[in-house]
Amino acid sequence: MLGVPTNSKPTWITKLAGMPVVHKAIKLFRVQQIASRALTVIPMKRRLKRTGMEYRVRFLESLLIADEIFQRGIYREAFEEKEIRTFMDLGSNVGYFPLFAVEETGRRDMIGLVVDGNEQMAEESRWHADHNALGKVHVKFGVVGYPRDVSEATFFVNPSNVASSAQPVLNPDVPAKGESKPVTVPAVDVFGEWRKIAGDARIDLMKVDIEGFESDFIKNSAEALSITDRLVIEWHKWVNGRDAIDALLAEHGFTLRKVISEDPHCGVAIYDKKPTAHA
Repeated sequence: MLGVPTNSKPTWITKLAGMPVVHKAIKLFRVQQIASRALTVIPMKRRLKRTGMEYRVRFLESLLIADEIFQRGIYREAFEEKEIRTFMDLGSNVGYFPLFAVEETGRRDMIGLVVDGNEQMAEESRWHADHNALGKVHVKFGVVGYPRDVSEATFFVNPSNVASSAQPVLNPDVPAKGESKPVTVPAVDVFGEWRKIAGDARIDLMKVDIEGFESDFIKNSAEALSITDRLVIEWHKWVNGRDAIDALLAEHGFTLRKVISEDPHCGVAIYDKKPTAHA
């Protein structure tokens, strides 16, 4: 998952998330399962200050995600010095990013494509879009990062909803909450889906957090990247180094704007398309 922005202090939630002993205790005492059952019955609900949009917490990990996105603004700098009217959210998890995008821009008419390979997470993302009447935000269930002619692929669903991925290697430095289960899911052609919902519109901002499958995504998504102006991506160090991500994105006309967060496990960086790349 995400780290701490350079202009933000760690909260107690992020401090706990960084302690291996906490992860071991969660697995040992089945905290994850117990919390999820309780939150399914009575989810926590919160409203965002600017727009009044509501989000809910139905999974233990969502407490951390909400803290990262809404409290510490891990993605805020991706909206600076650029008007964002269209976006993709690839690896949406429970679907908080679209709410943050609307909260940050004040635009409820944003066009968005939201995708997750965990069916439960896609359903939760859809709930957030529907519940907040974001009629132009479209949610798809499936895996991204495969060539456009691939219709199905294996996705590894982990008991921890922040560890599911199209690649099977878990972070060796974080105690696992359980074994990942391989399932066959639809492979989503993000370029084709974008054309269906947005026509010839460009993608102002693409957010990618796909737990170690980012290099494959970049290699196989030339058409989608060709119409993208800004990218905010999390790289996962046990699978991909940032140098490799830099090099791959350079082939598609992107240059590094800023590393906004980095820890021993992963990092988040913003890349902008060179003006001449789509002139």
